[in-house]
Amino acid sequence: MMRYATKYDMPHLIEMMKSYADEAGIETLKQNQNEGHVKALFYEMIKGRGFVLIDDQFRGFLAAYVTSNFWNSAVKELHEVAWWVVPEFRDTSVGGKLWLRFNKLAQDMLDQERVQIVCTSLMPNSPNIDYTRYKFKPMQATFFRE
Repeated sequence: MMRYATKYDMPHLIEMMKSYADEAGIETLKQNQNEGHVKALFYEMIKGRGFVLIDDQFRGFLAAYVTSNFWNSAVKELHEVAWWVVPEFRDTSVGGKLWLRFNKLAQDMLDQERVQIVCTSLMPNSPNIDYTRYKFKPMQATFFRE
């Protein structure tokens, strides 16, 4: 079952986030993890600046953060910032259930005008999901170098 994470889930969230950073393909993140910073951001989301969903068996999580738009501070955006499933559960329904719950909550926030934009993303190791079937439009592709 997917549920909202609480402060008591923090040890599990931190461990999964470390694994997420290790798999992200960014060496700087592997070498410079800042657990205090990650905890602070998770706490902000748990308190209402977005949300954190977690599988009740700790097989995965999805974190989403509300922030102001760069061009217009009155426009609020919800960004899916981390979506992680423990590797041995990636061929199960865990990840899909997390994302579908995110999508439902995101739509509720749009309908309630709490946010005006919702963003989700794909990483190179993500499954190839066609987000357009959920009414998302492509916005950008992000590239990096170290």
